[in-house]
Amino acid sequence: MRHRRRLTFYQGLQSMIRAGIPLNIAFSELSRGADKDPFRRAVAEVAREVSAGAGLAQAMRRHPIWFEPWVVEAIETAEVSGTLELALTRIVQWLEETQRLRLRTLSLCIYPAYLLGAFILGGSLLEVSRGVMGSGGRSSWSGELTAAFFARSFQVASIGLAFAGAPLAIAALGFEERWAELRLKLPLLGGFHRQLQASRFCQVLGSSMGAGLEVARSLRMAIAATQNPALQARAGQILQRLQDGATLTDTVEALGVLEGEALRRVAIGERTGNLELILHQLARELSESGMRKLQTLVFTLIAVLAVILLASSVASIFSLQGDYFRQLDDLSRG
Repeated sequence: MRHRRRLTFYQGLQSMIRAGIPLNIAFSELSRGADKDPFRRAVAEVAREVSAGAGLAQAMRRHPIWFEPWVVEAIETAEVSGTLELALTRIVQWLEETQRLRLRTLSLCIYPAYLLGAFILGGSLLEVSRGVMGSGGRSSWSGELTAAFFARSFQVASIGLAFAGAPLAIAALGFEERWAELRLKLPLLGGFHRQLQASRFCQVLGSSMGAGLEVARSLRMAIAATQNPALQARAGQILQRLQDGATLTDTVEALGVLEGEALRRVAIGERTGNLELILHQLARELSESGMRKLQTLVFTLIAVLAVILLASSVASIFSLQGDYFRQLDDLSRG
């Protein structure tokens, strides 16, 4: 939701700048509704600072929660070079690609939700049937079903909260760097994270250079965008190689975020002057590759979950049949 608001803001700002509307008026229009939206309040504060004579990047830098560092640096460079509209175009393209990736990731989570719904409802019905049969029909179906439904829902919610709280626990224990290294080595999940960080790297590097940032600053922003602590720890060493005269391709190869065909295409782009276009193409291809790996991971989890639910249901059905035949046997003896 926060990402969507930022995307809408940059799209509106880009349109107004293209139409020749002054920054103070543009920000005044974009900050409407500031009394109900914290992001709009931040925009309104930026508008007041810009009206007071501050630079746009300078004002945005005071609100790091809403404005990413690489975006602020790109805008700062664009203000100096007079290419603000072009920089905003690159920023909007990056945000749109990120939004598309997030929506596709969320859509993949719908499939396991179907199975969890079947687990909650179907399992509740089986438990109720067994409970009613065990009581000889004296128990209430509605009461038993409600209790079983809430019990199963609580089980699923507890597991979901455990997964949702895992990042907080990892951060509290100080294991973020170890987890960042470990998840890159896990089957399927590691491949997804490697492709995702490579896609972010290419997207931010291409957008930053296209917005007019110098190569060293663009590379620093791209490394930060990977959100990989190990890569960020080596940023100073890698940038030093670039300052010592190494080509961008050699520097990226030493960083280890790209390899094989992707590196060869970066080298071609650097030699031919088409680096920005090639980086954006690589970003899209890497995100598509990452989504395929994530899709494989989700379908694998769905298959495992389906087997577990099927085994649980079959066991419940056999248990229910056993109870039924025992009751018949008791009735025949009686």
